[in-house]
Amino acid sequence: MNSVTTTTETYVQRTWRHFSADSFARNGLRIVIALFIMAAFAPFLANSHAIIRMADGQWSFPVFHSLQPIEWRFLFYVPLAGMIYLCRNRFFAKPGHSVLYLAALIVLIEIFIGFTHPVNDTTNDRDRPASFKLMPPIPYSPIESTPDSFSPPSWKHLCGTDSTGRDIAARMLHGARTSLSIGFVAQSIALTIGVAIGGLAGYYRGWIDIGTCRFIEIMDCFPPLLLILVAINLFDSDKGNNMFYIMAVIGLTSWTGVARLVRGEFLRLSALPFTLAAKALGASDGRIILRHLLPNSLGPILVAGTFGVASAILIESSLSFLGFGMQAPTPSWGDILSDARRYIDFAWWLAFFPGLAILITIMSYNFVGEGLRDAVDPRLRVK
Repeated sequence: MNSVTTTTETYVQRTWRHFSADSFARNGLRIVIALFIMAAFAPFLANSHAIIRMADGQWSFPVFHSLQPIEWRFLFYVPLAGMIYLCRNRFFAKPGHSVLYLAALIVLIEIFIGFTHPVNDTTNDRDRPASFKLMPPIPYSPIESTPDSFSPPSWKHLCGTDSTGRDIAARMLHGARTSLSIGFVAQSIALTIGVAIGGLAGYYRGWIDIGTCRFIEIMDCFPPLLLILVAINLFDSDKGNNMFYIMAVIGLTSWTGVARLVRGEFLRLSALPFTLAAKALGASDGRIILRHLLPNSLGPILVAGTFGVASAILIESSLSFLGFGMQAPTPSWGDILSDARRYIDFAWWLAFFPGLAILITIMSYNFVGEGLRDAVDPRLRVK
């Protein structure tokens, strides 16, 4: 008798299979991963400090001494995310222990970053004599001015220079870190607030649901960009160039759509038999929300989060373009575009390269979001 072997495909595996079948979503995810890798290793790709340098018989690593806290975070967390993906089978085999180990590792990383003191050395290693030195492929700092102002794209400056001679390629690489981190953290804040408020409204209903819906409707009466501009102007103007401040402002004004989505999902899931069975067995409200409702609504939440990251990046670029977001010398794609307005007649590269980067990033996130949406909802899948 022939034995028939059946394999059970998990929800995650089924979702990934359908997601991978979409070539646009698959390539969009590859571009997003490539952008994060470039952002993580931007100091080693574009910097005026040498990676390795030997002078007077002593070896040194100048680039490591100049790393800022956000650069250390990208350098640690992006490879860590890659390791979790490669070891996902072991990581999800015992999620409780894995999360504890991950939390301990994050605490150690943050303690290490807290004790780092970057050296603000304005000199460059290109012209300094040394027995041996290994320079990054783009040997220019994103804030370093050179005599080559308004230089068109060439082998010396791959994407040209701006009015003060700053290398656009270096500013693009380091600006990717700014734009991606603002989009990711801002949407994480929006997801946290939206899931909490929408989940409570959808589960408890009654006056909590009514009050929450009225508050969301009031918030939706104002355009998000207008709310962000008002929030920025309510505080000191010197905070406008604070990256974490921009993240918080975008996140605190972008949660209403997520709250509506989560509320609708909780209303739908609360009426299903498994939720009623959990209540009949005496499960607490917290257990029902965290162990039953929230996991079953993660698919739409992840889809909304993916689209939200793209929206947050576009909002940050718009703010920088208008002069309310990240400003020079901190590199960001929106700030490069803002600087290009005055010189668009003869310095086309100032607008072309950051505009192309924003276009590719937003399209990639949208492709990933559409792929996730089709993968988690079979009704939207084209047969």
